[in-house]
Amino acid sequence: MRELSKTLLDDLPKSGPTDPIEYYRRPLIGWLFRERINRGLRLLPERRFRCGLEVGYAAGAVQLVLATGVDELHGVDLDADQRAVAQLLARRGHASQLCRGDVTKLPYRDGMFDLVVCFSVIEHLHAYRAAVTEMARVLEPGGYLLVGMPSVNRMMELGFQAIGFRGIEHHHVTTPADACRAFTDFELEATAHLDFPLSRPLGVRLYYNWLLRRLEGDATGNGIQSP
Repeated sequence: MRELSKTLLDDLPKSGPTDPIEYYRRPLIGWLFRERINRGLRLLPERRFRCGLEVGYAAGAVQLVLATGVDELHGVDLDADQRAVAQLLARRGHASQLCRGDVTKLPYRDGMFDLVVCFSVIEHLHAYRAAVTEMARVLEPGGYLLVGMPSVNRMMELGFQAIGFRGIEHHHVTTPADACRAFTDFELEATAHLDFPLSRPLGVRLYYNWLLRRLEGDATGNGIQSP
């Protein structure tokens, strides 16, 4: 699949009040925003997917990438302008079935997808366990879930304040460690994180990506190891 690039995002308008697309085009900060997603996308296996879903598609940036490797693409978002995003995709020669909806009550049948992608959503949810359970429900056994989310701590709050994002502590309510404990219906395939300016322990961990695979049957585990 392709990756997010500044050129790919040049004409994407903001779609909805929570869409951070403007940050993706800034010098340096834009690279960090794009690279955190790209490190997750690079985890996906080199194959086409039958039916894929993006949870939280916002301006449609990741939709543009997924459309090159998914036969039937869907997207769900709580407040994005689905008409504007659909028009953008059409101009780029892609199609996706977009809808407005809540990740804790996904409007899809059991086992519909073989790929679900969810970047920068779980940290906003108090009901994160319900969200993960729903994403597991709509995945077929053996299907892939790609999840990405930022670190949630005081240092990250200061970082967001430095780039002009105020009140992030009220938006980010669930930590990566919390999310890991909720992945009970999955086995871990791979991880790819973003540290800055160097890898830990010399740098600060900014973002976590997990590629997970849906377990067979109804058996549940104990989540995955906390970061």
